[in-house]
Amino acid sequence: MTKKLLLIGGGHAHLSLLKKFKQDQFADCEVTLLNPTRTYYYSGMFSGYVEGIYQLDELEIDLQTLCEKAGIQFVEGTALSVDAKQKMVLTEKGDILNFDVLSFDIGTKRKGVSELPDSDQIFHLNRKEQIKELGDEASKRGDVVIVGGGAAGIELSFSIQSWKKKNNDDGTVRLISSSALYGESSDDRCKKTLKAKIIQAGIRLHENERVERIKESKVHMNGESVSYDSLLWMTGSEAPKLYKSSKLPIDKEGYLLVEDTLQVKQYPFIFGSGNGVTIQNHPDLPRNGVMAVRQGGVLWDNLKGFLQSGEGYHFQPQKRYLTILSTGERRAYLRYGSFCTSGKLAWKLKNKIDKKFMATFK
Repeated sequence: MTKKLLLIGGGHAHLSLLKKFKQDQFADCEVTLLNPTRTYYYSGMFSGYVEGIYQLDELEIDLQTLCEKAGIQFVEGTALSVDAKQKMVLTEKGDILNFDVLSFDIGTKRKGVSELPDSDQIFHLNRKEQIKELGDEASKRGDVVIVGGGAAGIELSFSIQSWKKKNNDDGTVRLISSSALYGESSDDRCKKTLKAKIIQAGIRLHENERVERIKESKVHMNGESVSYDSLLWMTGSEAPKLYKSSKLPIDKEGYLLVEDTLQVKQYPFIFGSGNGVTIQNHPDLPRNGVMAVRQGGVLWDNLKGFLQSGEGYHFQPQKRYLTILSTGERRAYLRYGSFCTSGKLAWKLKNKIDKKFMATFK
């Protein structure tokens, strides 16, 4: 009897599955990918697009075309609720999708987006229109404030500052972080190196500053207010509400709780990977693309094993992994464990990795 495998979300782990399905298929299995949009934008090259190094189409992955090449059905829509016992998913369009095996890779949301004022000056990059607009000149002129001291916020602060330098724009770029800069890094020397580069670039850094409110084109912090012409909301992540509303096992923050086989213990026919899950044996894993890509290999083997052979593998995270952040002007900051360096060679390596990654989906 034909089994139904439903993939919800087009994140890094599921993208790796689509590549594998082009060469291999699960016997007697009908596969469907459900995603809110047909187009996926690769975040690794986004700061380069904002700076003007890349064109928008260089960041785009057409999920529907990928699915067609892999022999997979693509459904454009958002999962509204999941009934694990009845093995059904309801979409916001009212469609009901049945499954035998379900896999989540839906990522996360940015904290505080729902509390932001409705304004054309504010970007949180959850819509294609906003992504396009950040490539336009108007969004980068004048005073730009970026809220969020993680990798995305840091890269965008450098890219916009570099754009201003090239286009003789004297507006300021401010980077506001509610905690110590780039909290994912545990090495003080590397943090200091990165912080020094931000300051040297002329970016005005506000560390350990919590945004209290945003009103009338001003960001109000602890006793201080700064004006903006454009505001980029690049805060940390929060769990999707889907898991909690569907009464699936979650951790204290609302992320889907899975074993290191990437399966939900209570429902072994449900798998989860990427930034939107917490692996019970590795609760402190950073939520980034590196981990999601590595999970993709285990996810493929374990889905195949669950559907065919009964074999399974355990995800073992890397203790050290390579991180490269663009710092503008075709330069980058590279970190591997406690080693860090920066310059043009680091950017060339990042560019090569990013281009190679994207080439596999064209």
